[in-house]
Amino acid sequence: MLFTKITVLLRVLGLVGAHGIGWNATSSQHSYYAARNLATVQAIYDNTVYPNNAAVVQSQGHSVSGLFAGAASGRISPLGNFTGFLDSIEYFFGLAPLPQASFAGLGFFRAEVVAFSSECADVASSVVYLYVGPVNNVTGGLLPGAEAQVSILKQVAFWRFSASGAVLNYEAWIPTLELWNRLITGQDNQDPVVQKAQISRALCPAIQQNCAGHNQQYTNVDDCIEQLSKKTFGNFDELWGDNVVCRQVHVLLTRLRPDVHCPHVGPTGGGKCVNIDYRVDYFDDEKLYGTAKPFLCSRR
Repeated sequence: MLFTKITVLLRVLGLVGAHGIGWNATSSQHSYYAARNLATVQAIYDNTVYPNNAAVVQSQGHSVSGLFAGAASGRISPLGNFTGFLDSIEYFFGLAPLPQASFAGLGFFRAEVVAFSSECADVASSVVYLYVGPVNNVTGGLLPGAEAQVSILKQVAFWRFSASGAVLNYEAWIPTLELWNRLITGQDNQDPVVQKAQISRALCPAIQQNCAGHNQQYTNVDDCIEQLSKKTFGNFDELWGDNVVCRQVHVLLTRLRPDVHCPHVGPTGGGKCVNIDYRVDYFDDEKLYGTAKPFLCSRR
């Protein structure tokens, strides 16, 4: 189990004894839980790197057992809220690019935690740089000579951990996602010609292919094009809404659990690609996390 490997590593570093320690941290234990939490966060992002992300999704999270709690929940701005273990791992790993399916064979080839703080056992914050470029579609790793095509995606996050060190809650933000998408694709999503092509040539054919049988959302590709062309296109900095860009993201997950994710790309948005009330949905912490202040250090 991955979490067991992390514990063994910390023992080797001399940060925990053979019989473990209590999780009610004291000052003398700070180095242990800070190292434990950093190792967990680094392991999460390392598993977004190709081909690790493909293995996580294929195993339905068994390969990262111990990193997320079964009832994990979080908010990713600008994507939305995620509840439960599968929802969480599908966001972190299922949306990480696969070279076989992404533009120009792109994938994450390195994850670097560039800032981290954990002043108590159950809370931490981090900033990670995810390096993206054309990768070997079997073994991963940046292709030789592709350095000029490398870009970086940043994620800022707060984390709350269980007593065993698994992630219970997360609040993360991906800044300038629209600008990053424009950089890697070379396309302006606000160009009506680009919008029309993305709906008719990419999104609707993918929806029809992935959402068949009882998961079908539109009569055919033409019906899909007609309905989605009437919706706001949106942008990647504000994709949480009843728009096309939200469906471009969620269609990536339809191949994993079509019964769950196909409604999200359908005409109604299935509770995910729906218009929200900013004043409510970005601040409903107690409903999402079970507590109003999940990322404050607990007094124990």
